[in-house]
Formats: sequence, structure tokens, C-alpha cells
Amino acid sequence: MRKASISAVLIAGCVLMPLCGAVAQTTEIVTVTGQHAMRVGSYKGIYWVYDRFDRLPERARKDLSLHFLGDILPDHAVPSEAHVVLHAKGGDIPLFVGNDREMHFPRSDALLAENPAVLLTLPPDRKVQLELAIEVAPLPTPSFTKEQAEGWLGEINASIRDFFGVILAFLAPDAHRLKVDVAPGARFEAVENGTARLLVDNQGAVPYTFILRPQDYQDGTVFRSDHAFAMIRVKVPTDEYFTLRRKK
Repeated sequence: MRKASISAVLIAGCVLMPLCGAVAQTTEIVTVTGQHAMRVGSYKGIYWVYDRFDRLPERARKDLSLHFLGDILPDHAVPSEAHVVLHAKGGDIPLFVGNDREMHFPRSDALLAENPAVLLTLPPDRKVQLELAIEVAPLPTPSFTKEQAEGWLGEINASIRDFFGVILAFLAPDAHRLKVDVAPGARFEAVENGTARLLVDNQGAVPYTFILRPQDYQDGTVFRSDHAFAMIRVKVPTDEYFTLRRKK
């Protein structure tokens, strides 16, 4: 929000590159200690994932788009702190910027031909977790029906055969779920037969992810929020998290 295995695509062999060294002087030795950049993948590896999704049949991705969302564990810091970059000849290109948790991956023929390494700078006790997210297109109003939700799930079911190479939709229960990110301060409800049932009252400062199984609700149910949704994702019916970390 695909497989030559995506985890193998993103977690390549690790090569440490020294950034800082010891500086010798005549009267004393000053040692400068710093973090090292680690190779965790290549441009072509990530490019393949986006390109493979774009080449799915229109019916399989009409309302959907693919994203990688980052999180630093265990402290849940923004992924830009990990300095994940494309180590290109023209200079390093950051894949995460500021407080944005979405990877911004530049796609160009020049970078594809160069195939720069993906480097990560992070101490061994922290790691970057990437979520493979298939996002539903933003809605004009913060509400949708059970029938709309089942339509989105039907699209990803159709794409599984092409993207993952095997039919998982009917084998994995998670293939029939949505991840609804309810905005801070929002109330998320299900309205069945005119009766509203509260699902989430998010009084926190960040979006709250609610796992929704549309098939658990009656036909005609309307799901609504009093704030715009932060994001709605189709839950990927396979391992949706991948880890980038230093070797200890």
C-alpha cells in the first residue's frame, strides 16, 4: 500500500562503511567515534516492487496505491533519524524526510542504470521497520459502506495472483481486512439499520489503527468518522513488515 521475496529484496548483505576514524597527533591520540553506514539494499530491488505493482491489471489496483511506511523501533522515532539514503554518484538522496513516515522513492532511468546502494545509519540497538502498505484512494467524505470496503478487498484479491505469484486470499484471514487509521480526536462508528455503534474514540495525539472485517457487519452498514481518515489500507495477506538494522 510482489515477490522475489520482498524481504530478500530489501534486506541484502550488510557491508559496513567507516565514517570516522582515529586522528593521530604528536602529543596525544584523539579517537572520534561515530556510527557507520550499512548497506541494506539496492535501488533496483526497491524499484522492482513499485514497478511490479504499477504493472498489475487496472482491475487489480483501480483504487489502490503502494507505499512503504517507516518506523524506528523500539522508540517509534520518525524514520528520517535513521538516515536511509540512496548512495548515488551525484550525492546521497534521503528516502525519508522530516516527520513524514512515508518513503519517497525517486524513480528515474538514470538511477535505475546506476543502481546505487541503499544505506542506513543507525546504532545496533535500534532498527527501521518498514510496512508494505496498499492504500485506498482518499475519500471525498470520511465515510464508506460495507459494499465499498468489500470492493477494495476484491481488488487486492485479484492482484494477489499477479503480484505475489500465488493465491493467498482464501487461505489467509488477513486478506479480508482493512486497516483504518482514525485521526486524533476522531470518533469512528458503524451504522447498522440506522443504529450507530462506536468502534473507536481516539483521544490520543496520533492516528489509531483499527482492524476492520467488513464481513462481520450487515449489508448496507455505513462506517463513518467525524474527521477525515488519516489513511485506509488493505491488510496485506502476507508478512507486511520488513526490518532494516545493523549487524551487531
